[in-house]
Amino acid sequence: MFKNLIKVAIRNLLKHKSYSIINIAGLAGSIAVTILILIYAQSILSYDQFHADSDQIYFMYRDRPTEDGRLDVFDTWYPLVDVAKEEFPTIAEGTRSVNIGNTMIQRGDKGFEQSLTYADSNFFDVFSFPMIKGDPLTALNEIDAVIISEEVANKFFGDEDPIGKTLTFGFNNERVVTGVLGKIPSNSSFTFECIVPMNDRVVHNWVGENLWGGSFCNSFIKLKAGADDKQLADQLHILMDKYVVEQERGDFLILPIKDYFDKMTGQKQYAYIMLIVAFGILFIAIINFANLSTSQSLLRTKEVGVRKVLGAKKGGLISQFIGESMIMSLLALLLGGLLAELLLPKFNDLIGIQLDIVYSPINLSIMLLLALAIGFISGSYPALFVSRMKSVSIFKGDKVSGKMTVRNLLVSIQFILAIALMGSLGIIMQQIDFMKSHDLNFDQDNVMVVPLSLRDFEDPQAALPRVVSFRNELKKLPGVEAVTGSSSVPGNYRRSFTLFLPKGKEDMPPLDWQVAVVDHDFFNTYGVDVLQGRSYIQGSANDFEHGVILNRTAMEQIGWSSIEGKKLLFPRSREELDIVGLVEDFNVQSLRDPVQPLVHYYGGDSARSYRFISIKLNPKSRESTLASIASTWEKMDFGLNYEYYFPAERFRDLYETEENIANVLTYAMILAIVISCLGLYALASFSVMLKTKEIAIRKVLGASISSIITSFSKQYLYVVLASAIPAVVISWYGMSDWLHDFAYRISIGAEVYILAILSAIVIAFITVSYHALKAGVTNPVDSLKEE
Repeated sequence: MFKNLIKVAIRNLLKHKSYSIINIAGLAGSIAVTILILIYAQSILSYDQFHADSDQIYFMYRDRPTEDGRLDVFDTWYPLVDVAKEEFPTIAEGTRSVNIGNTMIQRGDKGFEQSLTYADSNFFDVFSFPMIKGDPLTALNEIDAVIISEEVANKFFGDEDPIGKTLTFGFNNERVVTGVLGKIPSNSSFTFECIVPMNDRVVHNWVGENLWGGSFCNSFIKLKAGADDKQLADQLHILMDKYVVEQERGDFLILPIKDYFDKMTGQKQYAYIMLIVAFGILFIAIINFANLSTSQSLLRTKEVGVRKVLGAKKGGLISQFIGESMIMSLLALLLGGLLAELLLPKFNDLIGIQLDIVYSPINLSIMLLLALAIGFISGSYPALFVSRMKSVSIFKGDKVSGKMTVRNLLVSIQFILAIALMGSLGIIMQQIDFMKSHDLNFDQDNVMVVPLSLRDFEDPQAALPRVVSFRNELKKLPGVEAVTGSSSVPGNYRRSFTLFLPKGKEDMPPLDWQVAVVDHDFFNTYGVDVLQGRSYIQGSANDFEHGVILNRTAMEQIGWSSIEGKKLLFPRSREELDIVGLVEDFNVQSLRDPVQPLVHYYGGDSARSYRFISIKLNPKSRESTLASIASTWEKMDFGLNYEYYFPAERFRDLYETEENIANVLTYAMILAIVISCLGLYALASFSVMLKTKEIAIRKVLGASISSIITSFSKQYLYVVLASAIPAVVISWYGMSDWLHDFAYRISIGAEVYILAILSAIVIAFITVSYHALKAGVTNPVDSLKEE
C-alpha cells in the first residue's frame, strides 16, 4: 500500500513538473532562510552559555544616581569579589579581568601589537574557555606567566611548541608562555590574545595603596548550585554601605552571564526580529504550498472520480494527497539544506558573524519533523478539498470550486506579512541613513586620525621630542589646516570617568562624568563650536593644572546657564577646577545613545597622555596632503606601522549591526514577495479555470481584452488592499518599539507604507494579469467546446 502511494506520488510530481518545481523551490527557499536565521538566533540567544555551569555565573556591576535617573557603571573595585565571597556564603568563586588595550610584544626580530588582558589566577576556574596547551587551572599562577591565543602562537612560534618559551612585553618585560587558548566560540562576549596574571602588587602600581581608590575591573562571581540570585541581589547593598565612600555609593547589581552580551549590545531584539521574519516567510511558503496544491488538484478531478468509482475511500484519498505533500516537503527540506550550506558564507558576510550549521542528531530530528509537519499542514486543505468531490459531479463535468474565501484569506495573510516586511525594512533603512547623515556637530570628513602613543616606543622619554617634532612638521605641510593631540577622538572616546561636584551645589550627588585630555587646538581642529568662554591657551600653566572645558549636556545637568565664575570640585580632595569654556554637544559615540556629559582637561603640548594625532585637511588638496603626511611619517623613522583613518569611517562601523540586519531583511523581503506572488499566481490560475466559460461568453458579447484583465484583476487588488491595514499596524507597532532604543531617531511617516502598498499592488497586478491575458487571448470557441 505504502509503496503504491509513493509510486503514484512520484508519477504525479513528474507529470505536473511546473507546479512541482514552483512548490518545491518556494518551500526550499523558505526552509533555507529559516535554517540560516535559526542558527543566527541560536548563536545570539545562547551567548556565553558554552561555559560549564553558565547558569551560575554572574557579572557584577553597579549604578550611580544621576539627575535623570540612574547610570549603569560596569567597572568595579578590585577588592569587590573578595569581600563579596567573604560576606555571602552562596558565592562559590569570584574572579576579575581588565583589558588594557594593545601593547607591543616581541620575540627576536618579530614584533606585533596585541591585545593584553589581566586576569586572576582562578579565571579558568569560573570560565571554560578552551585551552589546547597548558593547564588552565595553574597557567596563571606565576607572576611572569602569559597565556596566548593560537593565532598569536602561530605568529611568534610557527610550528614550535610555545610552552616554556618567552615573549617580551612593552620592550623590557619578559613573560613565559604557560598556555595556548583554542578557538573561542563565536558567541562569546570575551575574546583574548594575551592573558597575564593580575594580583595585589600589580593593582597597587595602578591605584596606589588604597585598593578601593579606583574602579577598573570586570568582576564575576559563580554561585553555588541552587543559590538564590534574587536574594543575593537584595543583599548586595551591604557591600556598598560597608566598603564604598559615600560620594561614590549607588547599588551593586548582578547580571546572569547569559544576558551580558545583550546588556552591552542589545542584539537579542535583532534575533527575535529575525525569528519573526523567518517563521513569517515559512508561513507564507506553507500558504503558498496549500494554494498551489489546491489549484493542481483541479487537474486531477477525473483521477479522483475513477478512484472513487473503483472503491477508494475518503481516508485513502486524503492519505494519498497528504503523502504527496510530505514527499514534496521532504524534497524541499533536502534542497533547502543544500541551499543553506551554499548560502552560509554569504550569510556570514551579511551578518558579520562566522556561523556553522551543526548536523547533530537533535537538529536533524527537528528538521525532519518540521518538514513532515509542513507537508501535513500544507497538504491537509487540498486533501480535504479533493476528497469532498463527488464522482457523479466529476463525470458530468461539474466544477467543484470550494470556497474562494478561504484561498483569498490565505493570500491576504501572505501579503500582510510581505507588506509589513517591506514597510519595516524601509523604516530600518531610513533610520540607518539618518544616523549616517546626521550632523554630529564636528567635522568627521576632513579630519584624519593617526594613532600614536608614547607607550608604542621602547623608550617613551626619548620618543617624546620626536612625537612633538612630528606634530610640528605636520603643521608646516601645505593642505594641513590644523593639528591636535588628544587621549580620545570622536568614535573612539575612552571610557574614563571621574567624579565631580559643582561648587555651590555640594549637597547634590557626585556627577560621574566622562573625561578626555586634549591640547589647545582640539576643538578648532574638529570644528566644535565654543559657546561660552574660550578654548585652552597654548602653554598655559593654569589651564594645565586647573582648567576644564564642559559640553552643553554637562552644564544642563548641573542646571547652570553660564560658566562665568563657575567651578567644579573633586568630591574627595575638594580641589577646585576652573571652567574656562563651554562647547556645543558633539557626538562621540553611536546615535543609539544620547550625548553624555563630557569634561576635557588640557594636556599641554608634551603629548605624554595623548594617544591620537588628528590632522585637519583642506578638502581641495586632500590626496596630495595624504601623500605628504605619509612621507613625513617615513622621515621620522618611528619603526611603527603607519595607520590612519577618518572618524566618518568609524561612525559607519558603529551601525554595522543594523546594516547587516537590513541586508538580510532585504533578501528575506524579496523571497517573501516572490513566494506571495506564487501564491497569487496559483489563486489566479485556479480562478481562471473556474471562469473559462464566463470569459469566453464575455468575449463573444464584445468585451475587450483590457476590460477582461481589469475585471479579473480587480478582485485580487482588493485582496492586497485588504492586507494593507493590518500590515501597517503590525509594522508600525514593531518599528516604534525598535526606534525607541535610539536616542536620535526618525519619525515614522506615511510615505514608506504608501510606497510598500503601491509596490505590492503593482506586483500583484502584474502577476494576476498574466492569467487574465492568457484567458483573454484564448479563442472563445475552443473554451466553449471544452466546457
